[in-house]
Amino acid sequence: MRNFGEVEELMAKLKIPYQIVEHPASYSTEESDKYIEGHEGCRSKTLVLANKKSTQFYMVIMDDSKRVEMNKLGEVLGVNRLHFASEERLESMLGLQPGIVSIYGLVDNKMDNMHVYFDREMLEEHDIMTFHPNDNTKTIFFPMEDCFKILESQGYTYAIIDF
Repeated sequence: MRNFGEVEELMAKLKIPYQIVEHPASYSTEESDKYIEGHEGCRSKTLVLANKKSTQFYMVIMDDSKRVEMNKLGEVLGVNRLHFASEERLESMLGLQPGIVSIYGLVDNKMDNMHVYFDREMLEEHDIMTFHPNDNTKTIFFPMEDCFKILESQGYTYAIIDF
C-alpha cells in the first residue's frame, strides 16, 4: 500500500502547508470526524465510481455530510449506470483500501481512464480540505485550492460539478 511518506514528500516538493492530526485507525468518515472535532476544515469523502463495464472511473470528492443520488450524479457526469469500484479494484488501481481513498492515491499513478470531480458547493463553503493521507491513523488539513496543485503535478485534470 502507498504510505504517508509519499504524501510528505509530495507536500514538501509542492510547498503546500499542512497540519496532521493523528488518531486511532478509522474506517468511515463518521468515525474519523470524531477524532478531528474542533479542527477547521471540510470533512471530505472520496468516492471512486465506475461505468457499467468498469472501463472508465470517476473520483468524486465532496463534503462527507452530502448524500449522493447515483442517478443524478450519473446524469451530471454523463454516465449511465454508475456503480462503486470494488475493494479489489481500488487496491489494484490506487494501492489503497476503502476508507483511505483520496487524491493521494493518484500520486505517481497516471491513469488515463480516471476522471476527477469536485463538488462546487464544498469548494464554495470551505477553505481547508481534509483527507486521510494514505494512512487511516492520520488526517491531513491543507488549503482547499492546493488540491488542484496536487492533481496538476500528477498530470490530472479535474472538473467542478453541481449535483
